[in-house]
Amino acid sequence: MPIAVVSAMDEEIQLYLDTCTVEQTDEVAGFTVYTARYGGHDVRLVKCGVGKTHAAMCTQILIDRYDASPVVCTGTAGAAALDLDIGDIVVARDCVHHDVDVRFLGIPRGQIPFTDLRFFETDPDLRAQAREVALADHTVRVGRVMTGDAFVQDAAYLETLRDELEGDCVEMEGAAVGQVCALNDVPYLVVRAISDRADGSSEIDFQEFLHDAARSSAQIVLHLLDAIDDIDAIDNMDDV
Repeated sequence: MPIAVVSAMDEEIQLYLDTCTVEQTDEVAGFTVYTARYGGHDVRLVKCGVGKTHAAMCTQILIDRYDASPVVCTGTAGAAALDLDIGDIVVARDCVHHDVDVRFLGIPRGQIPFTDLRFFETDPDLRAQAREVALADHTVRVGRVMTGDAFVQDAAYLETLRDELEGDCVEMEGAAVGQVCALNDVPYLVVRAISDRADGSSEIDFQEFLHDAARSSAQIVLHLLDAIDDIDAIDNMDDV
């Protein structure tokens, strides 16, 4: 099965296009899907665009049309945890929709109404491999990724999300990828590099640090692709 790497923006996906060997390009429902090779792996690279709808559509296409597994969503995020600095990496333990808010019905923030879907756990083997990477001058930690169709810039709202969801960073695609993968029983991972503080200074931080943050997250994912053979070997031993 091909490994899928999904990013929202050109700056994020370009690093993978520069590193992998692209063999074919398809246009599907407005998405450009690159068939590529990396380290002996069959890879699909896609810029899904910003937001949850794009991310969900793209993920379902990758699963249905390309039989992709796992799906790795990568790119940048705004810091929610106070001890995260620009360039630090959050490897998602799980993802949640911070903008799903039906609390007036007694449903906690992030839970999809009339379901038990709230926190979408990432694949533990992928998570462990990604966590092992050491980056100069930046930390790599496991945490909760909070997803919503808004670029968070309000410090008070961010504090509310920290209190209610105990999240480490905010972005706009991860939980959508996680929800689609969960419903299709496909393993996934989200890796995010901090590009801004999501507190009102984001416009300046985001533009200044976007390229560096994207490069940091790409280093983690490329290491992950290198390590997937080891993960497969462990799984095969467990099956014996």
